[in-house]
Amino acid sequence: MKKPENIVYWLKDKPPAAISVFIGLQQMSFLGVYLVISPLFVRAENIDGHDSQILMATTLLVSGIGVMFQAAGRFGIGSGYFCPLQVTSASFATLELARLAGGLELAFGMVGVMGAAQVLFGEMFRRLRGIFSVELAGVAVTLVGLGLGYKGVTLLAGVDAPGGLWKHDIAIGFLALAVMIVCNVWSSGSLRLFSAFAGLAVGLAVSVLVDGVRPEDAESYKEIPLLEMPKLPTFGWAFDPALIVPYVVLGLAFSLHGFGALAAAQRFNDSEWRHPDMAQISRGIRAEGVSNLIAGLVNGLPLTSSGGAVSLAAATGCTSRHIAYWLGGIMIILAFVPKITVLWLVLPVPVIGAAAVFLSSFTLLAGLQMIASRMLDNRKILTVGIGLLLGFSHEPLKHFYREELPSFLVPVTQSSVALGVAGATLLSGVFRIGAGTRRRRSFVLGQSQLDDVIAYLDHQGRAWGACAEVVRRSEYAIWQAFEILHDHDFVARDEEGRGVVEVETLVDEFTFTVIARYRGEAIPVSTHAPSHEELLESDTGILQMAGYLLYKLADRVRSRELSKGMAEFRLTFVE
Repeated sequence: MKKPENIVYWLKDKPPAAISVFIGLQQMSFLGVYLVISPLFVRAENIDGHDSQILMATTLLVSGIGVMFQAAGRFGIGSGYFCPLQVTSASFATLELARLAGGLELAFGMVGVMGAAQVLFGEMFRRLRGIFSVELAGVAVTLVGLGLGYKGVTLLAGVDAPGGLWKHDIAIGFLALAVMIVCNVWSSGSLRLFSAFAGLAVGLAVSVLVDGVRPEDAESYKEIPLLEMPKLPTFGWAFDPALIVPYVVLGLAFSLHGFGALAAAQRFNDSEWRHPDMAQISRGIRAEGVSNLIAGLVNGLPLTSSGGAVSLAAATGCTSRHIAYWLGGIMIILAFVPKITVLWLVLPVPVIGAAAVFLSSFTLLAGLQMIASRMLDNRKILTVGIGLLLGFSHEPLKHFYREELPSFLVPVTQSSVALGVAGATLLSGVFRIGAGTRRRRSFVLGQSQLDDVIAYLDHQGRAWGACAEVVRRSEYAIWQAFEILHDHDFVARDEEGRGVVEVETLVDEFTFTVIARYRGEAIPVSTHAPSHEELLESDTGILQMAGYLLYKLADRVRSRELSKGMAEFRLTFVE
């Protein structure tokens, strides 16, 4: 694990208290934007104003607890990364289904079932880590960025803005975006850490100066108390076995979304990232599930990992998990201060869109880089391509996915990330049928060409989505081994006078191994280079140098003699 150059405060770094507070507030200023989803649900369900405030408070409370669970990574719960939780409208269809069947107490009571399902899915993902490959993580992260960017562009343009827009709002949104870009690109030090916060603050300040405050907003704001202890639970609990399937499917959709956000967190924290750590992701999804269990108990809205918040941390150069405790504390405090939480409702919609567009750029590119880092054969290309197309199709075909598909699939189709990753996961599993990790081919020393070796190993790398850099290293190393075998006559000739070497590859999620077997003597591998005198005085020194170079070309080298006059060497390359 290597610290990326753009990160100022890395995963385990502890920023000064003052910086931690401001970064926590910056994250809160972004995540607070998602609080507008609570009123959308409130209006759809005709919940009164006071209960609406309590719903926002309980959701904030659970979010604060959840982000600390995620960062702590204790007792098998939490990934150990900074990965906050957010509300999403993707859960509304399932909540509405439950409300129609048994009221709000059933809608919120069944959220606990969804949380329990996520805990189980976290373990399942770990056991199926062969399916959840690097390119699948790339699809998930790309779709997280795409969804965030699409929402940002629509908000920035004022499309479907609730209550309409004032004439200056769109211009203010572009001004906020410009401030974020300037602070991030042309500034250094602390200002870059707060680039998103600066854009949001400028957008809000200019909006108030130019347009003022709407009279109805000012009047309703006066009626909101400064401090209030929320009554928990507000709506009560109920359980209906008939609704287990839709809530379990919703848990799967949230788990797939969490997979993308957590994979992005890993990618942003390691410049040498090669593959998703499914053990960490499993614990992260488990933390999300436990948070939703708590949400069910206190009647909060379902939560999922925030790819936007992860992107904000990377874009501003602070991915320290210690920020999670500051952010969690801020969220818990604000849960009891409704007069502050409602301020996010007056933030101009295009300013919110500016933040989403700004952050989506980093996430989208990270996902594409993850996909491009692997070698892809037709199976992998179809998995990635169809997964991305399904995700891209979500917005234009939203009505089809919502109305024409079976009702139990609706939760998966409510999010472009869940839809695309679900399709890619299914294909990844199907394409493993009939595929093996071992493929053999024979080469004749002195006749086979370097291009033959490259073609064989390239095919093997594409078949299993290996890292391109690792495959390139293996091609050079195995050709050097062939030259050693040929120059020093280690391979016995067959009846036709040929020196035949049989090569196979062994691939898993962490290593790419090339195994060569032949009739003859084993190559003497040396862990140290010969001296200058040894090289000049005997052929043994030259052979020792050849064995040392082979040792240096791979991460692990093993050479041995087998029975019946056979010999073998293994070159293992770690991704």
